[in-house]
Amino acid sequence: MATWRRDGRLTGSQRFLCAGLAGAFSLSLTAPLELATVLAQVGRVQSHSQGLWATGRRVWLSEGPRALWKGNGVACLRLFPCSVVQLAAYRKFVVLFMDDLGRISQWSSIVAGSLAGMVSTIVTYPTDLIKTRLIVQNMLEPSYRGLIHALSTIYQQEGFLALYRGASLTVLGAVPFSAGSLLVYMNLEKIWTGPRDRFSHLQNFATVCVAAAVSQAVSFPFDTVKRKMQVRSIG
Repeated sequence: MATWRRDGRLTGSQRFLCAGLAGAFSLSLTAPLELATVLAQVGRVQSHSQGLWATGRRVWLSEGPRALWKGNGVACLRLFPCSVVQLAAYRKFVVLFMDDLGRISQWSSIVAGSLAGMVSTIVTYPTDLIKTRLIVQNMLEPSYRGLIHALSTIYQQEGFLALYRGASLTVLGAVPFSAGSLLVYMNLEKIWTGPRDRFSHLQNFATVCVAAAVSQAVSFPFDTVKRKMQVRSIG
């Protein structure tokens, strides 16, 4: 059971665990939407006009309700090593961007965060590829029985580099993703007419939501091509 410090705040490890559990819950909640999106990206829908609801319904009827969460276990497991690598990389980049007085600007902090996210994504990329393949495969006739089996099978049949197929698109997609985030933050600060450290909770929430939506939209074509490359060897 979690214990609290006297000042009412969690320890670093407790915050990390809470963030991981919250992330896993969020992924599990939106897993059916992720599944429908990936299937549409790789061309595994019956028609271009088929929506997310119709795609999810088809998967439910053909493979069962559990199939809506294909690949979610791997996605949740990936959160923890990804977070560790991202935090370590972020600290390194922050030190690089600090001035002589040990200060870092807001924009440098955002860039450091973007670079750290890129590093963590590349390091844990094989798990993302496996998640995509688990989503695409038929759950009733699986080619991969789980994370370890998928790693072993892909390595033996396709080689080590196959585990990083499409990784270059992740790096390229990070550029418009970061640019979109910076653009939103810069313009919303003008709209809110005040420094970001004085935003209300609602303003912070709106800023994060808009930044995420814009960034995802501008980088989505890169993500689509990446998904297609990840499943290229699957018939």
